Amino acid sequence: MSNSIRTKLLQVDLVRKGWSWYRNRCVLAKYYEFVDKYGGWRIEDGSSATFQTSIADEVRQKLGARGAPHPTREDCHTLIMTLTDSWGQGMVCELEAFGPVTVFDWWKAGFVGWGPAFQRKVPELNERFFEFVRNTHARRPIDWVLITCNGAIILRSTIRRIKEDLGVPIVNQWLDCVHTFELGQGPHGQDLGQCDIAPDFDLVCTSSRTACSWYRAVGATPLFLPEGFSPTLTPRLERPKTADVAFVGACYGQRPDYVAALRKAGLRVVVAGSGWGRGSIVPRDDMGEFLASARMVLGIGGVGYSMQLTTLKGRDFEVPGAGCTYLTTFNGDLADLFHVGKEILCYQSIDEMVDISRRVVRYPEYREVIAACAYEKSMASHRWRHRFEAIFKVLGWKPRTVPEIPAT
Repeated sequence: MSNSIRTKLLQVDLVRKGWSWYRNRCVLAKYYEFVDKYGGWRIEDGSSATFQTSIADEVRQKLGARGAPHPTREDCHTLIMTLTDSWGQGMVCELEAFGPVTVFDWWKAGFVGWGPAFQRKVPELNERFFEFVRNTHARRPIDWVLITCNGAIILRSTIRRIKEDLGVPIVNQWLDCVHTFELGQGPHGQDLGQCDIAPDFDLVCTSSRTACSWYRAVGATPLFLPEGFSPTLTPRLERPKTADVAFVGACYGQRPDYVAALRKAGLRVVVAGSGWGRGSIVPRDDMGEFLASARMVLGIGGVGYSMQLTTLKGRDFEVPGAGCTYLTTFNGDLADLFHVGKEILCYQSIDEMVDISRRVVRYPEYREVIAACAYEKSMASHRWRHRFEAIFKVLGWKPRTVPEIPAT
């Protein structure tokens, strides 16, 4: 079936809902398969002090065993493999606080796309990346390598070659572990998800506490590390409020039902993302303006097509960090990071979402207090720089500290 026909069919409400129901069942089945296979019903508390100390000890032992160099300069040279057309650029901005940053963006290097055609280019992509790493290290020694992709992009052989050639720590960050831990064998002898490549990294950062058990089961060293944000990309802006609610994200699954419920309640909703129709794509550089134009921002925290599973999202930190009032799906992990009811707001059903949204729109003083508290917490605790400091702590490093931007 062509993409155009599929798109037209999914515009039929009954077809979309049936497809969403089916995909939800698939996501749940895969999740429970992962739980049974990799962790049973045992969940490692990846954020506990005991767990993090254990992981730090194990990581440092691995680095010491191969004689990994320790940064001797005041600053820290990072080489990051990421895409800079979205949140990856925020990571780059925040890494610059610790020293020079060298970026390998595989799309900008000419390796664009996904699927079978892209997989044929993966060996060439990996060879290009390895040479890039070696040449960069020759010009100025690299202190560590951060790779933000899964087994569909990076090969185990490349990770091993970098460790053997440079010896420096190699850290992986992947944010979709809950439903992409396994994706099936690819054409290069490894799973396209995380399960095969994870053990070869010195440290794997995951935004899912549940997935910590899975990583341990395959012999990896995981660190529960939520997403962060960069105030450079999503700054706090004071703008006239031209909409009641803003939502950022692609149009699929049950998301249209949430937006429709708010509009049916008489609220003006603006959306940004693929699939919502003409004019719905907001450039990255304009995202701060878009968020600031609404009285509140809606989050939908489901995992893929499933609203029965939840996961942390980048927007959970970008929106509060932009000084906006944020309402999203209740998630226990998120409730540990923000004070629900004081710094962010949460719902557990569409009806509750509508009720809270009406209250937020009706009472400006209420939403302004929520937004101010969230901004203060985000600037103090949830920037990407805070996440990198956590990684450096595990590695046993103390790079230079740049003074915080004061919350205003």
